[in-house]
Amino acid sequence: MSKKKDIVQVRNPKSGHYVKIDRDEGKIIGHKKSEGPYKDVPIARKSAGDMNK
Repeated sequence: MSKKKDIVQVRNPKSGHYVKIDRDEGKIIGHKKSEGPYKDVPIARKSAGDMNK
């Protein structure tokens, strides 16, 4: 039985480009050189814990 990978994307505020992150392993797995987000990859939103910082 295969488990679906937990991959999300976030926008890098310095470059403005998107980065793919594997949340299971906590690693960056790719970054876009062109504008706009990756297709069919969910965009990570800030959690309630992040807003308290």
